[in-house]
Amino acid sequence: MGIMATTTDGNMAYPQVPAGVHKSRCVKIIDLGTQRQEFSGEISWKRQVMLIWEIPEQDNLNGEPMTISKFYTLSLHEKSNLGADLTSWRGRAFTETEKQGFDISNLASVTCMLNVLEGKNGKSKISGIMPLPKGDEVAPQYNDTIVFSVDEYQQGNKEPFNQLSEGIRRMILRCKELEKSHIDTGDENNGVDLGSDDVPF
Repeated sequence: MGIMATTTDGNMAYPQVPAGVHKSRCVKIIDLGTQRQEFSGEISWKRQVMLIWEIPEQDNLNGEPMTISKFYTLSLHEKSNLGADLTSWRGRAFTETEKQGFDISNLASVTCMLNVLEGKNGKSKISGIMPLPKGDEVAPQYNDTIVFSVDEYQQGNKEPFNQLSEGIRRMILRCKELEKSHIDTGDENNGVDLGSDDVPF
């Protein structure tokens, strides 16, 4: 059998989350630090985070729950994607007090409904996040919860970093906070009380 070249991106060998609305649970909250961005020839630096959800009712090739992720600028500005998605997920707007500092680690293990669309090149993307309807349940969590903070990493807490994939580690180590200060890759070898049961976080 020959070695066949095609126009398909090799990454697309992995099954994509089908379009539709899915019961989901946020299992990873990853602080990517301040990352370099370039748009229309202009360079800027923005603090970014990555959220990863598992979808228990959709299995991957290994029979495990599929996962899907989304990158955000760490901002609750009314026009920010993070602010819009969290407002929709919570089912209500942030108070002025919450806007002054909301700990997104509160999202860990919180359930929701994800509206998934087929994006460019057939890759799945999240177009909306909604609260889980009252009375609905999501299957028990499969993946371990991981909450990674660049600040805690700098203070010596390397364990969450060690649990991340190599690709995400490399991205984190490119951030402004760590690009000149990190020595190793992290391994040995080398919340807000909202006072309401109706709001998930």
